Amino acid sequence: MKELIQLLERLQEIDVQIDKYENELTRLPQEAQEIARSIVALRREITEAKERAASIEKEQRKREQDLAVEQEKIKKSEKRLLSIKNQKEQNALNREIKLGKKITGEIEDALLELMSELETLKKILDKKESEYKHFEEDLDAKKNQLEKITKASKKALNTLNAERDEIAVQIDRDYLKKYQTIKKARGAALAEVENGSCTGCHMVLPPQLNIRILKQEELIFCPNCQRFLFVRPENIPEQNKIN
Repeated sequence: MKELIQLLERLQEIDVQIDKYENELTRLPQEAQEIARSIVALRREITEAKERAASIEKEQRKREQDLAVEQEKIKKSEKRLLSIKNQKEQNALNREIKLGKKITGEIEDALLELMSELETLKKILDKKESEYKHFEEDLDAKKNQLEKITKASKKALNTLNAERDEIAVQIDRDYLKKYQTIKKARGAALAEVENGSCTGCHMVLPPQLNIRILKQEELIFCPNCQRFLFVRPENIPEQNKIN
């Protein structure tokens, strides 16, 4: 029975390592995909920001042209005003100049808003392009890491699975089936006993049960979590050890 417990312990140790490598082989591609998705989203944001910047610059040029036209109109009207003697015509021209200045003021305000938006947009673009560069570097690094770890993990898995198969054939089929069932339900099929408690569920074991576990003469399950219980040799009192 002691040998069976040792085989189950080693089987669990191997399964823990197998799970670690398999999780790594799953995790790294997912992380790379997440970075790739971020790159795609950021590329779209950069494109939209550049399109908006181009639109603002186009609108800015149009407003500048409109401003130049209005300013030229005002200049001509002010020049004409000097040569007009008729009060009625002067009043009409003054109204025209006043309206022209109002329009130029509105255009200048609009230009200031466009310039402010463009400046903010360019800062955002600089930041996003910097982020984009970092994401690309992260993705390249992740791909290199994935390539190295995948190769090493697959090699380790081949070795571990081969050792697992060798151990599994030495374990009674019923116990092996029980092991797989508990592992699937609990994550770990074996739990070490420490200070009279199951480390799997932290239940304090009845004293008589604890004594039986220390003797290692039978395979015992935790009454609470149903895991196989074992105790490490160094934790077995001398009077309970089997010679």
